[in-house]
Amino acid sequence: MNLSADSPLFREVVDLERHLLDPSLRHDGTWLEGVLHEQFYEIGASGRTFDKSQAITLLAAEDPDAPALHVVDPSAVRLAEDLIQLRWATDGSRPAMRNSLWIRDAGRWQMFFHQGTLTAQPVRDPEGAGNAPSAEPEDVYAVRNLKSTDAAAVHEAFISHSDMARQGDADTPEKARAYVDFLLGNDQVQCPLAITINDRLVGLVCGTVDRSNANAWIWYWMHHEYRGRSLTTRAVAALVDHLYDELGLFRLELGLRANNPGSRHVAESNGFLREGIERGKFLVDGERIDVYTYARLRTDPPANVQPLPLKRA
Repeated sequence: MNLSADSPLFREVVDLERHLLDPSLRHDGTWLEGVLHEQFYEIGASGRTFDKSQAITLLAAEDPDAPALHVVDPSAVRLAEDLIQLRWATDGSRPAMRNSLWIRDAGRWQMFFHQGTLTAQPVRDPEGAGNAPSAEPEDVYAVRNLKSTDAAAVHEAFISHSDMARQGDADTPEKARAYVDFLLGNDQVQCPLAITINDRLVGLVCGTVDRSNANAWIWYWMHHEYRGRSLTTRAVAALVDHLYDELGLFRLELGLRANNPGSRHVAESNGFLREGIERGKFLVDGERIDVYTYARLRTDPPANVQPLPLKRA
């Protein structure tokens, strides 16, 4: 039975969905524990599935200052007394069609299932502006070869957050130029791709290549303002394709801190398998942190990630 948009039940479930898009609540583990069902699972845009614990961990790693999303054009079907299917969309730079199942347990509505599918075109404005096209051009996301002219954007990225200090030494314009010059001057070893929005660098993904063994070490970073948009995940997918198809490599490796669920998501979404743990490898703020080591072979199953387009010029 379709629920009327004027019904209290419809408004209650839609409000819960809106709360889940609130950056402050998405980082509140206690609140999420209550609103997500114990058997909750999600199918992400990459095709991967996540259980309740994994979903809460990933939400906690999102950028709290990322632009808010909106529930657009919701419709609800009451499948049973205590089961509602909500279909809706989100706007923003990654518009998607979404489907949620809400179950009432002990008098409280909880999300039981969620799935999102990216769409090619922006959805209707939530304030009722209809389907009129935006006056602003759509952002273009891509990867391309790093350029010497990217030094200023590299500097901006390295001063965007204190955690960038662990990614290298480029927190002044002079150091950023030296950083870029080093990567460009070692093109037999380094394979850096700039992650760009409208051709401006916002992140970097790179393979440090061991040609004698047909291997590479993968590493990446992202300007703090642009995290949480799956750009790094899709850029790694583009780099993987490039290293396999154009350089003929066989084994790709990477390492990440055990307390970095966002980076773990990037690796595992791209088909990297955990091979080991380097115990207590890093000392961060007085605490010893384990490092997980990952690898992917050319012969491993392909990952279900849409790579960012690789621009040649």
